Amino acid sequence: MDTSFQYASAMKRGEAQQILAATNRWWRDPTGWSVVDPDLREVAQAPFRYRADVLSELDRGGLYILRGPRRVGKTVVVKNTIRELIASGVPPRRIVHMAVDGLRSRDLGLLIDAADGLMPAAGHRHWFFDEITGIADGWPERVKWLRDNDPRFRTDTVVLTGSSAADLTEATKALAGRRGAADAPDRVLLPIGFRSFVSLASAEPAPELETHRVSDLTHGRLRSVSTDLAPWQDVLIRAWEAYLVCGGFPAAVAEHVATRGEPAALRRSLVDVIHGDAFRRADWSQAQSTDLLRRLSANLCSPLNVASLANDTGVPQTSLKRRLDELREAFVVWPCYRQDNLRPKLGAQPKLYFTDPIYAQLAPDSAPDFPRLSQQQLGMALLRATERAAPGSLVGYDQVLHHNTATRKEVDFVGPNFGGIAFESKYVDGGWRRDALTLKASRWHGIIATRSELDLSEPDVAAVPAAVLAWLLDS
Repeated sequence: MDTSFQYASAMKRGEAQQILAATNRWWRDPTGWSVVDPDLREVAQAPFRYRADVLSELDRGGLYILRGPRRVGKTVVVKNTIRELIASGVPPRRIVHMAVDGLRSRDLGLLIDAADGLMPAAGHRHWFFDEITGIADGWPERVKWLRDNDPRFRTDTVVLTGSSAADLTEATKALAGRRGAADAPDRVLLPIGFRSFVSLASAEPAPELETHRVSDLTHGRLRSVSTDLAPWQDVLIRAWEAYLVCGGFPAAVAEHVATRGEPAALRRSLVDVIHGDAFRRADWSQAQSTDLLRRLSANLCSPLNVASLANDTGVPQTSLKRRLDELREAFVVWPCYRQDNLRPKLGAQPKLYFTDPIYAQLAPDSAPDFPRLSQQQLGMALLRATERAAPGSLVGYDQVLHHNTATRKEVDFVGPNFGGIAFESKYVDGGWRRDALTLKASRWHGIIATRSELDLSEPDVAAVPAAVLAWLLDS
Protein backbone atom coordinates (compact mmCIF):
# COMPACT_ATOMS: atom_id res chain seq x y z
CA MET A 1 0.00 0.00 0.00
CA ASP A 2 1.18 3.51 -0.73
CA THR A 3 2.32 5.08 2.58
CA SER A 4 1.04 8.54 1.65
CA PHE A 5 -2.43 9.70 2.64
CA GLN A 6 -5.07 9.48 -0.06
CA TYR A 7 -6.45 13.00 0.26
CA ALA A 8 -8.87 12.91 -2.64
CA SER A 9 -11.42 10.79 -0.79
CA ALA A 10 -12.55 10.69 2.82
CA MET A 11 -10.01 9.02 5.06
CA LYS A 12 -11.06 5.86 6.88
CA ARG A 13 -9.89 5.10 10.42
CA GLY A 14 -8.38 1.77 9.43
CA GLU A 15 -6.49 3.29 6.50
CA ALA A 16 -5.11 5.99 8.79
CA GLN A 17 -3.98 3.37 11.30
CA GLN A 18 -2.19 1.37 8.63
CA ILE A 19 -0.35 4.43 7.37
CA LEU A 20 0.57 5.52 10.90
CA ALA A 21 1.95 2.05 11.64
CA ALA A 22 3.95 2.13 8.41
CA THR A 23 5.46 5.61 8.93
CA ASN A 24 6.05 5.62 12.72
CA ARG A 25 8.74 2.95 12.39
CA TRP A 26 10.06 3.46 15.93
CA TRP A 27 6.92 1.73 17.22
CA ARG A 28 8.28 -1.63 16.01
CA ASP A 29 12.03 -0.91 15.90
CA PRO A 30 12.98 1.68 18.55
CA THR A 31 16.73 1.45 17.91
CA GLY A 32 17.05 0.66 14.20
CA TRP A 33 14.34 2.82 12.62
CA SER A 34 16.58 5.87 12.17
CA VAL A 35 19.03 3.89 10.03
CA VAL A 36 16.42 3.18 7.38
CA ASP A 37 14.40 6.40 7.69
CA PRO A 38 14.87 8.18 4.32
CA ASP A 39 15.25 11.68 5.81
CA LEU A 40 17.77 10.67 8.48
CA ARG A 41 19.60 8.36 6.08
CA GLU A 42 20.11 11.30 3.71
CA VAL A 43 21.48 13.37 6.62
CA ALA A 44 23.81 10.51 7.58
CA GLN A 45 25.18 10.46 4.03
CA ALA A 46 25.99 14.19 4.06
CA PRO A 47 29.71 15.10 4.19
CA PHE A 48 29.30 16.74 7.62
CA ARG A 49 27.37 16.39 10.84
CA TYR A 50 25.04 19.24 11.75
CA ARG A 51 22.19 19.31 14.21
CA ALA A 52 19.88 22.27 14.74
CA ASP A 53 18.75 22.30 18.37
CA VAL A 54 15.67 24.42 17.72
CA LEU A 55 13.37 21.84 19.36
CA SER A 56 15.48 21.24 22.45
CA GLU A 57 13.95 21.39 25.93
CA LEU A 58 10.31 20.66 25.17
CA ASP A 59 8.26 21.19 28.32
CA ARG A 60 5.72 18.56 29.29
CA GLY A 61 2.28 19.53 28.03
CA GLY A 62 3.50 22.41 25.86
CA LEU A 63 2.16 23.22 22.41
CA TYR A 64 5.00 24.42 20.19
CA ILE A 65 5.04 26.03 16.76
CA LEU A 66 8.13 25.56 14.56
CA ARG A 67 8.32 27.84 11.52
CA GLY A 68 10.80 28.02 8.67
CA PRO A 69 11.14 27.95 4.88
CA ARG A 70 10.63 24.84 2.80
CA ARG A 71 13.73 22.67 2.28
CA VAL A 72 15.42 24.01 5.43
CA GLY A 73 15.16 20.72 7.33
CA LYS A 74 12.16 20.97 9.68
CA THR A 75 11.27 17.30 9.21
CA VAL A 76 14.85 16.27 9.99
CA VAL A 77 14.73 18.36 13.18
CA VAL A 78 11.48 16.63 14.18
CA LYS A 79 12.85 13.15 13.56
CA ASN A 80 16.08 13.90 15.40
CA THR A 81 13.94 15.08 18.32
CA ILE A 82 11.98 11.82 18.21
CA ARG A 83 15.23 9.84 18.23
CA GLU A 84 16.45 11.81 21.27
CA LEU A 85 13.16 11.39 23.12
CA ILE A 86 13.40 7.62 22.68
CA ALA A 87 17.05 7.65 23.81
CA SER A 88 16.01 9.59 26.92
CA GLY A 89 13.53 6.88 27.90
CA VAL A 90 10.23 8.06 26.40
CA PRO A 91 8.26 4.96 25.33
CA PRO A 92 8.31 4.85 21.51
CA ARG A 93 4.61 3.98 21.28
CA ARG A 94 3.76 7.31 22.92
CA ILE A 95 5.37 9.33 20.10
CA VAL A 96 3.41 10.05 16.91
CA HIS A 97 4.59 11.84 13.77
CA MET A 98 2.05 12.84 11.13
CA ALA A 99 2.79 14.46 7.77
CA VAL A 100 -0.47 16.37 7.32
CA ASP A 101 0.26 18.61 4.33
CA GLY A 102 -2.84 18.53 2.13
CA LEU A 103 -5.26 17.14 4.71
CA ARG A 104 -8.51 18.78 5.77
CA SER A 105 -8.86 20.15 9.28
CA ARG A 106 -11.52 17.58 10.19
CA ASP A 107 -9.00 14.81 9.47
CA LEU A 108 -6.89 15.89 12.45
CA GLY A 109 -9.42 14.53 14.91
CA LEU A 110 -9.72 11.30 12.93
CA LEU A 111 -5.93 10.88 12.94
CA ILE A 112 -5.71 11.40 16.69
CA ASP A 113 -8.52 8.91 17.22
CA ALA A 114 -6.82 6.43 14.87
CA ALA A 115 -3.52 6.80 16.71
CA ASP A 116 -5.30 6.39 20.06
CA GLY A 117 -6.25 2.88 19.00
CA LEU A 118 -2.61 1.95 18.41
CA MET A 119 -1.02 3.56 21.48
CA PRO A 120 -0.92 2.66 25.19
CA ALA A 121 -4.14 3.60 26.94
CA ALA A 122 -2.38 5.74 29.55
CA GLY A 123 0.69 7.94 29.84
CA HIS A 124 1.94 11.22 28.47
CA ARG A 125 2.33 11.46 24.66
CA HIS A 126 4.27 13.53 22.12
CA TRP A 127 2.59 14.54 18.86
CA PHE A 128 4.41 16.00 15.84
CA PHE A 129 2.20 17.46 13.09
CA ASP A 130 4.47 18.20 10.12
CA GLU A 131 3.67 21.02 7.62
CA ILE A 132 0.33 21.76 9.21
CA THR A 133 0.08 25.01 7.24
CA GLY A 134 -0.61 22.80 4.22
CA ILE A 135 -4.13 22.36 5.63
CA ALA A 136 -6.15 25.13 4.04
CA ASP A 137 -9.45 25.05 5.93
CA GLY A 138 -9.13 26.29 9.48
CA TRP A 139 -6.71 23.95 11.22
CA PRO A 140 -5.99 26.36 14.16
CA GLU A 141 -9.63 26.23 15.22
CA ARG A 142 -9.60 22.44 14.98
CA VAL A 143 -6.45 22.12 17.11
CA LYS A 144 -8.01 24.54 19.60
CA TRP A 145 -11.17 22.41 19.75
CA LEU A 146 -9.13 19.25 20.32
CA ARG A 147 -7.12 20.88 23.13
CA ASP A 148 -10.37 22.03 24.73
CA ASN A 149 -12.38 18.82 24.36
CA ASP A 150 -9.95 15.89 24.46
CA PRO A 151 -8.76 15.67 28.10
CA ARG A 152 -5.71 13.56 27.28
CA PHE A 153 -4.65 15.49 24.19
CA ARG A 154 -5.05 18.69 26.22
CA THR A 155 -2.09 17.72 28.43
CA ASP A 156 0.07 16.07 25.77
CA THR A 157 3.15 17.72 24.26
CA VAL A 158 2.38 18.90 20.72
CA VAL A 159 4.69 20.29 18.02
CA LEU A 160 3.24 21.93 14.89
CA THR A 161 5.57 22.75 11.99
CA GLY A 162 4.84 24.88 8.96
CA SER A 163 6.20 27.10 6.22
CA SER A 164 3.72 29.98 6.34
CA ALA A 165 4.48 32.74 8.81
CA ALA A 166 1.02 34.26 8.36
CA ASP A 167 -0.88 31.04 9.08
CA LEU A 168 1.24 30.29 12.13
CA THR A 169 0.97 33.83 13.46
CA GLU A 170 -2.81 33.56 13.28
CA ALA A 171 -2.57 30.17 14.98
CA THR A 172 -0.74 31.65 17.97
CA LYS A 173 -3.73 33.93 18.49
CA ALA A 174 -6.30 31.17 18.11
CA LEU A 175 -4.37 28.85 20.45
CA ALA A 176 -3.83 31.38 23.22
CA GLY A 177 -4.35 29.68 26.58
CA ARG A 178 -3.98 26.18 25.06
CA ARG A 179 -0.19 26.00 24.93
CA GLY A 180 0.51 24.71 28.43
CA ALA A 181 3.53 25.85 30.40
CA ALA A 182 5.79 25.84 27.34
CA ASP A 183 8.90 27.96 27.66
CA ALA A 184 9.56 29.76 24.36
CA PRO A 185 6.71 28.00 22.51
CA ASP A 186 7.45 29.73 19.19
CA ARG A 187 10.57 28.50 17.40
CA VAL A 188 12.06 29.45 14.02
CA LEU A 189 14.38 27.25 11.94
CA LEU A 190 16.50 29.23 9.49
CA PRO A 191 19.24 28.12 7.09
CA ILE A 192 22.59 27.26 8.67
CA GLY A 193 24.23 30.34 10.16
CA PHE A 194 27.71 31.59 9.35
CA ARG A 195 29.45 30.32 12.49
CA SER A 196 28.14 26.80 11.86
CA PHE A 197 29.05 27.13 8.16
CA VAL A 198 32.66 27.90 9.12
CA SER A 199 32.86 24.82 11.34
CA LEU A 200 31.34 22.63 8.60
CA ALA A 201 32.98 23.97 5.48
CA SER A 202 36.34 25.45 6.45
CA ALA A 203 39.50 23.40 6.79
CA GLU A 204 40.60 25.82 9.51
CA PRO A 205 37.63 26.55 11.77
CA ALA A 206 37.89 29.65 13.95
CA PRO A 207 38.64 29.33 17.66
CA GLU A 208 35.97 28.66 20.24
CA LEU A 209 34.61 31.98 21.47
CA GLU A 210 31.15 32.63 22.83
CA THR A 211 28.40 33.83 20.54
CA HIS A 212 27.67 37.50 21.27
CA ARG A 213 24.53 39.51 21.72
CA VAL A 214 24.38 42.61 19.55
CA SER A 215 24.71 44.88 22.57
CA ASP A 216 27.96 43.09 23.55
CA LEU A 217 29.83 44.59 20.59
CA THR A 218 31.25 47.57 22.43
CA HIS A 219 34.57 49.14 21.50
CA GLY A 220 36.27 47.42 24.41
CA ARG A 221 34.84 44.02 23.57
CA LEU A 222 35.70 44.38 19.89
CA ARG A 223 39.27 45.27 20.82
CA SER A 224 39.54 42.15 22.94
CA VAL A 225 38.02 39.66 20.49
CA SER A 226 39.78 41.15 17.46
CA THR A 227 43.09 40.28 19.11
CA ASP A 228 41.91 36.70 19.58
CA LEU A 229 40.57 36.42 16.04
CA ALA A 230 43.39 38.20 14.18
CA PRO A 231 45.15 34.94 13.14
CA TRP A 232 41.88 33.66 11.64
CA GLN A 233 40.78 36.82 9.87
CA ASP A 234 41.73 35.51 6.43
CA VAL A 235 39.99 32.19 7.14
CA LEU A 236 36.79 34.00 8.11
CA ILE A 237 36.84 36.36 5.11
CA ARG A 238 37.30 33.51 2.63
CA ALA A 239 34.56 31.52 4.35
CA TRP A 240 32.25 34.57 4.31
CA GLU A 241 32.59 34.97 0.56
CA ALA A 242 31.93 31.26 0.07
CA TYR A 243 28.86 31.61 2.30
CA LEU A 244 27.58 34.57 0.26
CA VAL A 245 27.51 32.27 -2.77
CA CYS A 246 26.48 29.02 -1.11
CA GLY A 247 24.10 30.12 1.62
CA GLY A 248 22.94 27.95 4.48
CA PHE A 249 20.41 25.45 3.14
CA PRO A 250 21.74 22.04 4.23
CA ALA A 251 21.69 20.68 0.67
CA ALA A 252 23.69 23.67 -0.58
CA VAL A 253 26.26 23.34 2.21
CA ALA A 254 26.57 19.61 1.55
CA GLU A 255 27.23 20.25 -2.15
CA HIS A 256 29.78 22.93 -1.28
CA VAL A 257 31.64 20.71 1.20
CA ALA A 258 31.63 17.68 -1.10
CA THR A 259 32.50 19.26 -4.46
CA ARG A 260 32.66 23.05 -4.07
CA GLY A 261 29.95 22.94 -6.73
CA GLU A 262 26.71 24.86 -7.09
CA PRO A 263 23.47 23.21 -5.86
CA ALA A 264 21.63 23.28 -9.19
CA ALA A 265 18.98 20.77 -8.06
CA LEU A 266 18.22 22.78 -4.93
CA ARG A 267 17.88 25.98 -6.95
CA ARG A 268 15.38 24.34 -9.28
CA SER A 269 13.52 22.98 -6.28
CA LEU A 270 13.33 26.39 -4.61
CA VAL A 271 12.01 28.02 -7.78
CA ASP A 272 9.32 25.33 -7.90
CA VAL A 273 8.52 25.92 -4.21
CA ILE A 274 8.16 29.67 -4.71
CA HIS A 275 6.12 29.35 -7.88
CA GLY A 276 3.96 26.43 -6.80
CA ASP A 277 3.73 26.93 -3.04
CA ALA A 278 4.27 30.55 -2.03
CA PHE A 279 2.39 31.70 -5.14
CA ARG A 280 -0.13 28.86 -5.15
CA ARG A 281 -3.06 31.28 -5.17
CA ALA A 282 -1.65 33.41 -7.98
CA ASP A 283 -2.36 33.06 -11.68
CA TRP A 284 1.28 33.65 -12.55
CA SER A 285 3.65 32.02 -14.98
CA GLN A 286 6.99 30.73 -13.78
CA ALA A 287 8.63 33.42 -15.92
CA GLN A 288 6.82 36.07 -13.87
CA SER A 289 7.99 34.44 -10.65
CA THR A 290 11.64 34.39 -11.69
CA ASP A 291 11.37 37.92 -13.08
CA LEU A 292 10.15 39.16 -9.70
CA LEU A 293 13.03 37.40 -7.94
CA ARG A 294 15.47 39.00 -10.39
CA ARG A 295 14.09 42.48 -9.76
CA LEU A 296 14.12 42.00 -5.98
CA SER A 297 17.76 40.88 -6.20
CA ALA A 298 18.64 44.02 -8.16
CA ASN A 299 16.86 46.13 -5.53
CA LEU A 300 18.59 44.62 -2.49
CA CYS A 301 19.72 47.19 0.07
CA SER A 302 17.31 49.91 -1.16
CA PRO A 303 13.80 50.78 0.04
CA LEU A 304 11.29 49.03 -2.20
CA ASN A 305 9.08 51.28 -4.32
CA VAL A 306 6.09 49.03 -4.94
CA ALA A 307 4.46 51.46 -7.40
CA SER A 308 7.59 51.58 -9.54
CA LEU A 309 8.04 47.80 -9.37
CA ALA A 310 4.40 47.26 -10.35
CA ASN A 311 4.87 49.56 -13.33
CA ASP A 312 8.06 47.77 -14.41
CA THR A 313 6.48 44.33 -14.17
CA GLY A 314 3.08 45.30 -15.56
CA VAL A 315 1.36 43.85 -12.49
CA PRO A 316 -1.36 45.73 -10.54
CA GLN A 317 -0.08 47.07 -7.22
CA THR A 318 -2.58 45.07 -5.20
CA SER A 319 -1.48 41.82 -6.86
CA LEU A 320 2.19 42.68 -6.46
CA LYS A 321 1.75 43.52 -2.78
CA ARG A 322 0.10 40.16 -2.27
CA ARG A 323 2.98 38.35 -4.01
CA LEU A 324 5.47 40.17 -1.78
CA ASP A 325 3.43 39.23 1.29
CA GLU A 326 3.45 35.61 0.16
CA LEU A 327 7.24 35.67 -0.16
CA ARG A 328 7.51 37.07 3.36
CA GLU A 329 5.04 34.52 4.72
CA ALA A 330 7.10 31.73 3.10
CA PHE A 331 10.32 33.06 4.72
CA VAL A 332 11.86 33.86 1.32
CA VAL A 333 12.22 37.57 2.14
CA TRP A 334 12.12 39.65 5.31
CA PRO A 335 11.27 43.35 5.62
CA CYS A 336 13.67 45.81 7.22
CA TYR A 337 11.43 48.72 8.16
CA ARG A 338 12.49 52.32 8.69
CA GLN A 339 12.77 53.09 12.38
CA ASP A 340 10.65 55.65 14.19
CA ASN A 341 11.75 55.90 17.83
CA LEU A 342 13.18 52.39 17.35
CA ARG A 343 9.83 51.01 16.24
CA PRO A 344 8.97 50.02 12.67
CA LYS A 345 7.40 52.77 10.58
CA LEU A 346 4.96 50.55 8.73
CA GLY A 347 3.76 53.26 6.34
CA ALA A 348 7.25 53.89 4.94
CA GLN A 349 8.90 51.83 2.22
CA PRO A 350 10.80 48.91 3.79
CA LYS A 351 13.91 47.30 2.42
CA LEU A 352 13.35 43.69 1.42
CA TYR A 353 16.18 41.24 2.00
CA PHE A 354 16.26 37.53 1.19
CA THR A 355 16.64 35.14 4.11
CA ASP A 356 19.43 33.27 2.31
CA PRO A 357 21.93 34.14 -0.45
CA ILE A 358 20.69 31.37 -2.71
CA TYR A 359 17.34 33.14 -3.18
CA ALA A 360 19.16 36.10 -4.74
CA GLN A 361 20.68 33.76 -7.31
CA LEU A 362 17.63 31.80 -8.47
CA ALA A 363 16.98 33.81 -11.61
CA PRO A 364 18.82 32.54 -14.70
CA ASP A 365 22.24 34.11 -15.33
CA SER A 366 22.30 35.74 -11.89
CA ALA A 367 25.69 36.30 -10.30
CA PRO A 368 26.59 36.98 -6.67
CA ASP A 369 26.89 40.68 -5.80
CA PHE A 370 29.17 40.56 -2.76
CA PRO A 371 28.54 44.07 -1.38
CA ARG A 372 24.76 43.62 -1.48
CA LEU A 373 24.83 40.05 -0.24
CA SER A 374 27.19 41.00 2.58
CA GLN A 375 24.77 43.69 3.76
CA GLN A 376 21.88 41.23 3.49
CA GLN A 377 23.65 38.54 5.51
CA LEU A 378 24.86 41.00 8.13
CA GLY A 379 21.19 41.89 8.59
CA MET A 380 20.36 38.18 8.87
CA ALA A 381 23.10 37.71 11.47
CA LEU A 382 21.54 40.51 13.49
CA LEU A 383 18.08 39.02 12.99
CA ARG A 384 19.26 35.60 14.13
CA ALA A 385 20.97 37.11 17.17
CA THR A 386 17.73 38.81 18.24
CA GLU A 387 15.78 35.59 17.63
CA ARG A 388 18.24 33.68 19.79
CA ALA A 389 17.72 36.18 22.61
CA ALA A 390 13.90 36.13 22.26
CA PRO A 391 12.66 32.98 20.46
CA GLY A 392 9.69 33.68 18.20
CA SER A 393 10.41 37.40 17.89
CA LEU A 394 11.80 37.15 14.37
CA VAL A 395 8.44 37.13 12.60
CA GLY A 396 7.47 40.47 14.17
CA TYR A 397 10.25 42.11 12.12
CA ASP A 398 10.52 44.90 14.68
CA GLN A 399 13.99 44.15 16.05
CA VAL A 400 16.20 44.96 13.04
CA LEU A 401 15.39 48.30 11.38
CA HIS A 402 17.08 50.98 9.26
CA HIS A 403 17.39 54.72 9.81
CA ASN A 404 17.12 57.71 7.49
CA THR A 405 18.86 60.88 8.63
CA ALA A 406 17.52 64.40 8.17
CA THR A 407 19.92 64.77 5.23
CA ARG A 408 18.54 61.57 3.61
CA LYS A 409 21.56 59.51 4.48
CA GLU A 410 20.85 55.95 5.50
CA VAL A 411 22.12 53.85 8.39
CA ASP A 412 21.68 50.22 7.44
CA PHE A 413 20.75 48.56 10.73
CA VAL A 414 19.59 49.80 14.12
CA GLY A 415 17.41 48.12 16.72
CA PRO A 416 15.71 48.59 20.07
CA ASN A 417 17.96 46.01 21.75
CA PHE A 418 21.26 46.89 20.09
CA GLY A 419 22.60 48.76 23.12
CA GLY A 420 22.97 52.04 21.24
CA ILE A 421 24.98 50.47 18.39
CA ALA A 422 24.24 51.05 14.69
CA PHE A 423 25.66 49.11 11.73
CA GLU A 424 26.65 50.32 8.28
CA SER A 425 27.71 47.84 5.61
CA LYS A 426 30.57 49.01 3.39
CA TYR A 427 32.06 45.95 1.75
CA VAL A 428 35.37 47.49 0.67
CA ASP A 429 39.02 47.20 1.69
CA GLY A 430 39.28 50.96 2.26
CA GLY A 431 37.39 54.17 1.64
CA TRP A 432 34.83 53.68 4.39
CA ARG A 433 35.57 56.86 6.36
CA ARG A 434 33.04 59.02 4.50
CA ASP A 435 30.33 56.63 5.69
CA ALA A 436 31.69 56.99 9.19
CA LEU A 437 30.63 60.63 9.14
CA THR A 438 26.97 59.61 8.93
CA LEU A 439 27.36 57.39 11.97
CA LYS A 440 29.28 60.07 13.89
CA ALA A 441 26.46 62.52 13.27
CA SER A 442 23.86 60.05 14.52
CA ARG A 443 22.82 59.28 18.09
CA TRP A 444 24.42 55.84 17.94
CA HIS A 445 27.86 54.39 18.34
CA GLY A 446 28.72 52.93 14.97
CA ILE A 447 30.23 49.80 13.48
CA ILE A 448 31.13 49.75 9.79
CA ALA A 449 31.20 46.25 8.29
CA THR A 450 34.13 46.30 5.85
CA ARG A 451 35.48 43.56 3.66
CA SER A 452 38.86 43.18 5.36
CA GLU A 453 39.90 46.32 7.24
CA LEU A 454 39.94 46.43 11.04
CA ASP A 455 40.29 49.89 12.60
CA LEU A 456 39.37 50.62 16.21
CA SER A 457 41.23 53.92 16.49
CA GLU A 458 38.11 56.11 16.36
CA PRO A 459 36.21 56.50 19.65
CA ASP A 460 32.67 56.40 18.20
CA VAL A 461 33.04 54.34 15.02
CA ALA A 462 34.73 50.96 14.58
CA ALA A 463 35.60 49.35 11.26
CA VAL A 464 35.34 45.56 11.49
CA PRO A 465 35.30 42.94 8.72
CA ALA A 466 31.75 41.74 8.06
CA ALA A 467 32.95 38.15 8.38
CA VAL A 468 34.21 38.78 11.92
CA LEU A 469 30.95 40.49 12.92
CA ALA A 470 28.84 37.67 11.48
CA TRP A 471 30.97 35.04 13.19
CA LEU A 472 30.61 36.81 16.54
CA LEU A 473 26.84 37.26 16.20
CA ASP A 474 25.65 34.20 14.35
CA SER A 475 25.20 30.60 15.36
